[in-house]
Amino acid sequence: MTNNELANIKASGRWPVKFSDFYRHYFFATIPLGCIFVAITMLYNAFEFHNNELKMPGTIGLSIFILFFIFVIKRLYQNQVFEKYQVTDEVLNNLKKVLKSLHFHNVRYYERGYFKCTSGVSWFSWGEEITIIIDDNYLLINSRPNQPIALYEDRKNVKSIIKSLQSIYNNANI
Repeated sequence: MTNNELANIKASGRWPVKFSDFYRHYFFATIPLGCIFVAITMLYNAFEFHNNELKMPGTIGLSIFILFFIFVIKRLYQNQVFEKYQVTDEVLNNLKKVLKSLHFHNVRYYERGYFKCTSGVSWFSWGEEITIIIDDNYLLINSRPNQPIALYEDRKNVKSIIKSLQSIYNNANI
């Protein structure tokens, strides 16, 4: 990550969109769009040719595929955006220990002011690349899955990091 990319992420709070994102991630939004097109075609034929047998499956299919499309778009957006958390210097000093205690792999700190680590592979995930950018007393945290669309394993990793950091903060204030 270059200094320019790092500055852009700190300013916008999200990864820059690259061409590789389109064929690695965004392409999969076309699947529910294609299914929506099929359902709309089914409904068009049902009403145009008075075929009552197609009205119910077309309506149900259209509803399901619109919800699926919304889910896919929401997940793709969440993979681009960094979550911002305010932390103390005590938490920043213990960040590397926290990441290792959560059993993340390849925990590395880069001199430009960010951490990168990876999570393991599970039944529901091919693993994620977790990026934590230090911006004054804030942490910008993002988890990008290695597969095109992930369920919520990446969100769970971010929440576990925050929970561990909050427990350090609470223990330091006792």
